[in-house]
Amino acid sequence: MGLYQDQTNSLSEIKRLAALVLDPPRRSEIGPDQWPLAMIAYGLVTCNETNRLQEGIEIYTLFETNCSDEARSRCAMQLSQFVRQRQGNGWRALLPFAVADANPSIRRQAAFLALTLAPSSEADRFPGAAELVRLICSPPVEERSPIAMLDTIMSLADLRFMPYLQRISSSLPDNRLARLLKESTATPNALSCSWLLDVLETRADLADAVTACLTGMPSRTGEVLDVIIPIPSWLFKGEAVQNLHGWTIPEYYARMASRLQDRVSPEQLASIQSSWS
Repeated sequence: MGLYQDQTNSLSEIKRLAALVLDPPRRSEIGPDQWPLAMIAYGLVTCNETNRLQEGIEIYTLFETNCSDEARSRCAMQLSQFVRQRQGNGWRALLPFAVADANPSIRRQAAFLALTLAPSSEADRFPGAAELVRLICSPPVEERSPIAMLDTIMSLADLRFMPYLQRISSSLPDNRLARLLKESTATPNALSCSWLLDVLETRADLADAVTACLTGMPSRTGEVLDVIIPIPSWLFKGEAVQNLHGWTIPEYYARMASRLQDRVSPEQLASIQSSWS
């Protein structure tokens, strides 16, 4: 009962937990069953302060220590519902999940939620995508984080996000971009394939990495899609994805073949063709 009878007694539960999280000596008072709501509380209270991501990651480490994968994933979804009710206000609260979680599926889940919930601004039509790109291109806060964020953008299948991917390929040095491409588990779609072909045309030294990425893609889906994603998702009833076109794997390879032939070696081309046939 002492926890409820101190100076935070008059605050709502969310504000009370946020006050505890923001006071480092008192974080140990938060029990495992309280950490999901505490993480939501901290995120909603600090979400508009763009300089607190490192602090958020440190707090997330405590949250992760106290909660299972299932609890953390559920927490991300609960947080997204708060953000949705607030018409996108608070989307940055999902960034610690996207950057710091040990589970790649949770990082991708949170990155997708942040990207699709962020409302447009005067500075950027898709600020969620812009922030993920900034984090990808910054010195990595965690070695495990950039690939999940990159795969999230690549997997959108929406060509409106090509300029954001091009920011990545024009900013990252060869060694970092090559590593990300070779680690990618993104699906083949109109966006991911178009960007990889663009990388081949502008970064010839990355032919090996692009080949590895393209060769691994077809096994992850049976259809290559071109779609429009409803963003921000809270603005659209039903959140229906608009399908513009779809191709089989061999059909889409035929579309790529002419752009590949002059930019990869015969051996690389054979490897890509074999996986796409």
